Amino acid sequence: MRSSLAEKVCVSILPRSIGELRQLCERALELGAKLVELRLDGLQEQEMVEAARLAHDMGLRRIVTLRPSWEGGFYAGDEQKRLELLARVSTDAEYVDLELKAIDANSRLVEGLRSVGIKVISSKHYFDEPPSGLELRRVVAEGLEAADIVKVINNPRRASEAMDVLALYSEASFRDRVISFSMGERWCLTRVISVLLGAPFTYASLPGQPVAPGQPSFPETLEALEVFLKSWPSWQL
Repeated sequence: MRSSLAEKVCVSILPRSIGELRQLCERALELGAKLVELRLDGLQEQEMVEAARLAHDMGLRRIVTLRPSWEGGFYAGDEQKRLELLARVSTDAEYVDLELKAIDANSRLVEGLRSVGIKVISSKHYFDEPPSGLELRRVVAEGLEAADIVKVINNPRRASEAMDVLALYSEASFRDRVISFSMGERWCLTRVISVLLGAPFTYASLPGQPVAPGQPSFPETLEALEVFLKSWPSWQL
């Protein structure tokens, strides 16, 4: 079961050098990971292309992300330069993660990526005031018009707000195309539940190296999924 469930868990890595990238990829492979989110915003520009090529050569499926500072990342350079870099490093990637704001302003880039078989993930992180359930549904519906997958993450203050992102899976048209869970240690279980409800995959970290607040490790996430499915064997992923 563990091998098949590994397809449902993406390991986020945020290397600060090419050497560290190799170590992180090797560790992910040792643990049985199949898919990694390659966060390039921790690297120097001249290292990004080499990093993407190395991860590909090591046999890992990749989500390429160059997260800007205005969406919680470390890239603080020119926005047009960032998009040009993303286009360069996305060769042979399975997915490119672009922020909702960037997708709205760069339809030609999105069309270009999708025309060569690269799937686009539209991301929106609500770090402050959580949106209403109605607003979340609007954002997802609009995002799916341009992207292959929409990822929406909120920062709940109470359980009802964590439920708002999970309630998105009640829409049949959202299943397999929406990744929605809550950030923070208190709400880490929503990352596991999202897969059970219909997310194509969720995000985890290497042990002891979380990339986002409350991010469980890859082994912890697999174990949680295994426990659930063994307890309720009729549940179908």
